[in-house]
This record gives sequence, structure tokens and C-alpha cells, in this order.
Amino acid sequence: MSFALPRQENFPPPDWNRPFAALRAAAADAGFDPPILQADPAEVRFEADMQSVRIGEETTQHRRTRFEASAEIAVGAPGGHAQAPTTARYRVDMPATAATPEAMRAINPFDPDTLPAGATVRLDGGDYAGTPFEAAFAEIARANEVPLDRLALTIGRTREGEIRVMSGPASIFDAPTEHGPASQPLDREDFSQHTVLFDDPGSRDQRAAFNALLLTGTQPDAAVALREDVSAGRVDATITEVGSGETNEVTWTFDAEGRPTGAEATLTWEPSSAGRDSDAVENAAQSQFRTDHGLKGSGDHVGHMLAYRFVNGHGPINMFPQQGGFNTGPYARIEQEWADWLAQGMEVRLSIELAPEGQQRPDQVRLDYEVIDPDRQAIVYDPALTVFDNEAGQVYERIARNDMPGMIENAS
Repeated sequence: MSFALPRQENFPPPDWNRPFAALRAAAADAGFDPPILQADPAEVRFEADMQSVRIGEETTQHRRTRFEASAEIAVGAPGGHAQAPTTARYRVDMPATAATPEAMRAINPFDPDTLPAGATVRLDGGDYAGTPFEAAFAEIARANEVPLDRLALTIGRTREGEIRVMSGPASIFDAPTEHGPASQPLDREDFSQHTVLFDDPGSRDQRAAFNALLLTGTQPDAAVALREDVSAGRVDATITEVGSGETNEVTWTFDAEGRPTGAEATLTWEPSSAGRDSDAVENAAQSQFRTDHGLKGSGDHVGHMLAYRFVNGHGPINMFPQQGGFNTGPYARIEQEWADWLAQGMEVRLSIELAPEGQQRPDQVRLDYEVIDPDRQAIVYDPALTVFDNEAGQVYERIARNDMPGMIENAS
């Protein structure tokens, strides 16, 4: 559920006044003083009064320590203007070996620079009702289609130093395996979430985007909005890049027992695999799938119908036992072919059938796809149905990337 924020000069958007013009007009409603909303967000600072930090309930389990805390946070802008302090309530989860009293007290929930590697701060929307942050959290809640008192926002530092910010209904953070993104097909419920991975959080542009999210609820252009709608026998999902509006649409189907039967998708962009290693929910779902299906030592992998790079996870609804060599060989090559078409600005429409129905481990994977030039609605490439046996020895020769421009030009 993440996207590596590219290092490019046009981020934030050149029209940076666009969101802030509206915010300045609504300064009274937003709760922040006008000088703060008028400032360059990269220069706004969230200062914690370290003497005010209070550590509450603390528990340690599975080599992780979790604690509740509060602190007084003052928001300051250039020129010496500072907002009256707000009492911030937050929860921190961090490696037990790093959870010294000094480390706990040093964390400022609104400043990612204070987070040690592997630590995650959680902020609950309801705690910020009636504070200057309410308007921003309400906007984040609106984007995720939940009431303010059901919103959760997490800020975590990966072991590589990136900052992952996620928001959505509190339930998908409290119990992702019960009804959320790591749950089984028959247990899932509708949800939406937003995720952004800041790969250079110390840069001015990315700090501006991070601060703007906390000040106004403006999602960064590189944020990925993920939504699932669950109905009998199917899950419909959209994976959207906030800035461009590019959307991948996927439908996974299941039999009455919740066994996967296949998927259909329209791909228009590639969210990428950046951040997959630090996606705790997807990694936990994959580990549980491996255990549930007895894959250890079997030669099978936790296969994905659609690679993480296209859909950012979705847990077991997107998984099936897949022979290891088939997964890393032919299936990976056809996925790379789809990615190459997307890089050319094409649209990929595909259908995946797991056969026969009624089996947790399919004997065959049947793939049918076509490439569309979205500007002309012309078919660029429509190969015959590709049928793979779910075993070693499968072969696939993908279209060379260098051949694609000519195929696009010649499409009728």
C-alpha cells in the first residue's frame, strides 16, 4: 500500500497557491492563524515542549514496545509567529531494544526527523476535534470516506530511512487480518486508505508536502488512494495516483468457499514496488498465507495474480500457491511486459483465470490481455490466450521494449 515519491523539481505542483488560496479564505474554519497558512509549508515547524511529554500505558510483546503519550505542540511560521500550543495525543510502536525512556520522550509525533528506524506514530482523528488540526484531519477523513472519530493516521520510518504515511479507517490498522487489507475473501469489508512513501524526507519539497498534509489535509500528488468494494463472490478495487488521477481497476472473483477463481483488470499506471519490504500488513498476510497453505519446503511461492507493483498488495485475495520457478520466470516476464507497455503510455486490459475452479492450488493459470492506445482507442497488441501450467518448465518470450514504439505507431 506505497509509492516512492520521485525526486523531481515539479513536486510540489508549480501552482502551489492553488490549495492554499482556498485555505486562506477559510482560515477561521481551519483553526490555524493566517500567517501559518500563508507561509511556505516547508518552513512551518511543529515544536514539541519536551517538558510536557507524558508517557502513559506501555506494553512490550514480540520484541516491540507500544506506548501511549501526549505532548504540547506549538506550530510556528517564519517571522516569529507561533500558534498557541495544542495537546497532542499519540501512540508509538517501536523496536523494544530502542524503547529507552530517553528515546520515548524524544519523539515528536509531528516531526518525522525524531522517529528512529522501525518506529511508527499513530494519530487518531477524534483526538484532534476542537483543535487547530481538526480541519486537516477532517479533510483526510473525507478523502478516506470515514467520520473524523474513526480516522487513523500513521507516520513511520522504515529501516532504510524513508517515511511512510498512511491514513484510513482505524479498523484497518487495529485488525487488518479480520476485515481489512490482510483478511480472507469471505471476511472482507469495504475500506479505503491513502499511502505515500517519502523516499527523501529531508528534502525541502517532500517536507513541504508532509507539512501540508498535517496543516490542511492536502494529500501529496504521489499518494496512492486504494479503495475496495466487497460484494458476494467478488472484490472490486481501484488504485489511484492522487496527483495524476491515473487509476488501475481490478476485480477479484471467488467461489462460495472463498477460493480464488481469477481476476480482471485495467492497468493505466504502475505504482511500483517501492516500499514493499516495509509494508507490514502485506508481509504479514504473505507469511500467514504461506503457513495456511503449507508452502514451506514445497517449492511453491506465495504467488500474486497481479504484482504488488500494479496494485500495492491486497493480501490473500490476490494470492495463490505458485510453483517457484514459474513465479520468478515466465510469470515475472509477462508482468514486466505489462509494465513496459504502461511506460509507453499504453493501457493494459487483462483477464486471469485460475483453473480448475474449486482448488486452492490451481493446475493452470490462463492469461488473456490486450494493449490499447488510450489516445486513439486503437488496439496495439492482442496476443492469443496464454496458458501456463502451474509447474516448472514453463516458457514465455516477452515483447522487447524497443519494439513497442513501432507497434504503437502502426496500430490501427
